[in-house]
Amino acid sequence: MMRSAQKFSIAGIKPDTDTKANARARLDTGPLCNYRCEFCYYKEHLSERDSLDTVKQRVDYIWDYGIREIDLSGGESSIEPNWFPILDYCREKGFDNISTLSHGGRFSKLDFLQKSVDHGLKEILFSLHGYNAETHEAVTGIKGSYDKILQAIDNANQLGLVVRINCTVYDVNYKGLAQYYPAIIKRIQPLEVNFIAIKYNLDNREFRNVPYRKLTDAIKDTIDCIEKDVKYINVRFTPYCYMKGYEKYVCNVYQHVYDLYDWNRAVYNQRVDTSKSYTKVEKLKQSYESAANDRLLNYYKDDNCRDCMHYYICDGIDKSLEETELYPIYGDKLLEVNHYRKGFYD
Repeated sequence: MMRSAQKFSIAGIKPDTDTKANARARLDTGPLCNYRCEFCYYKEHLSERDSLDTVKQRVDYIWDYGIREIDLSGGESSIEPNWFPILDYCREKGFDNISTLSHGGRFSKLDFLQKSVDHGLKEILFSLHGYNAETHEAVTGIKGSYDKILQAIDNANQLGLVVRINCTVYDVNYKGLAQYYPAIIKRIQPLEVNFIAIKYNLDNREFRNVPYRKLTDAIKDTIDCIEKDVKYINVRFTPYCYMKGYEKYVCNVYQHVYDLYDWNRAVYNQRVDTSKSYTKVEKLKQSYESAANDRLLNYYKDDNCRDCMHYYICDGIDKSLEETELYPIYGDKLLEVNHYRKGFYD
C-alpha cells in the first residue's frame, strides 16, 4: 500500500528545556571498511577515504560548538591509516570521552586495543548482529568475524572500557534472537543494547520479505530476557504501535535529542552557525528542530494515525517501509516527547 505523506504537526510540543541535551557528536572519519554488511548504506563507497585534514576540520567544528564527547564512526574507523593521529587530535583537543563504533576486527588484538586506549579511546559501540557464527557472518559477509568480535569485547572488558552493543534485526537473525542472544549479552555485560529493526530496499538490494511484526516481536521477547542484565535498552526507529507494553524502550528521532548516548543532531547535520556561542537551551532547541526536520523528510504516517494517542510523539514509519500497516492506539494524545523515557538516563 502506498501511503500519502503527511505533515507532522508539532503544535503544542516543545523540547524540555530543563533536560540535558545529548552531549555527543558523531565524527565521520570516512566510509573505509573491510566488512560487507548487507544493510550498509555506504556499501558502494567502502574503499573511499577522507583526508586527515578533512577529519580534523570536523573535529574543530564539533569542539567549537561546545560538545565534549565524540564518537568516531566510519565505515570502520579503526582500520583508517590515520586512526592514531585522529585519536591524538581528539585527545589533544580535550574531549572528555572518545568513543568509536566498530565491528571489532582490529580490537580482537589486545595490543592494538591497548595502544588505542593509550591514545585516548574510552568506549566502544560494537556491532554484534548475530548469536552464532552463522547468523553474524551472514550479516557481515566475513568468515571469522563472530569470533573476532567476541574476542574484541572480552578485550574491551579486560581493559575497563565502556562496552555498548548495536544489533540490527532482520530476516537473517530474528528467529533465534530471543533464544540465543540473551546468553551472549549476559556474558559480555554491556552498558547498553540498541535494537534496530529494518525491512527495506536500499540501492536496489531487496531484503527478503519478513513481516515487520515478526521483527518487533522478536525484539520484545529478547528484551524480556535481558532487561535485568542491561542498564539501557533502546529500540530505534520503530513506531509505538509495534511496541505496546514496551514503550519506554522506544527511541524515536525526537528522543535522540535527550539520549545521552546518541548524537547531537544539530551538529551531525551541520545546521549550526559556529561563529556565535549558544546557551545550553539554545543548543537543545537547535537539536530538537534538526530532529523535527529529519522526521518530516524521512517518515510517513497513515490517515488513521491521527486518532492514535502517540500521533504527536511517534515518528510513524520510515518511507522505505511504506507497505507496513500501522495500528492506532486510542487514548488522550501525548504531547511530551519524552513521556515514556523521563529519567531513563538518570
